Amino acid sequence: MGRTSSFTRSDLAWECAQVKRKLLNDARKGRINRLSKSAVFDLIAARPRIDLKSPRMLWASNHREYLDSWFAKLEEEIKVIVDTPSDSELSITRTEDLARDNTLYQAKIAHLTQLVNTYKEAMDQLRVENTKYRELISQRFGHIDDL
Repeated sequence: MGRTSSFTRSDLAWECAQVKRKLLNDARKGRINRLSKSAVFDLIAARPRIDLKSPRMLWASNHREYLDSWFAKLEEEIKVIVDTPSDSELSITRTEDLARDNTLYQAKIAHLTQLVNTYKEAMDQLRVENTKYRELISQRFGHIDDL
């Protein structure tokens, strides 16, 4: 066991979460491809709640087991992000997908336009029929305004 640390486990967990968020964002943006434990420990040691001049205290502290398991999980997440194909690799299939989707949307638009035109014709027929019936009723019973 090393000497007691000047930070608590909750401080360490908080700062590890902040470093993890930064590293995951960097991996998503393509800034990093792999991790080294010493570089990550340097980042953690420099965090405000930890505030160590050197990461040696992290290596020798009683928090070592937590940091080892945390780093293993982080490494797996970074590996998953790095191994997934990027947007540039997907652009070839993406353009094909967009072209296919475009033709499907055009067919849907043509079908819906046809439906709208059919409904407009039906409304015009009903309007003409309604006008005829109003004229017949007004001839038979007189104008409603006269009552």
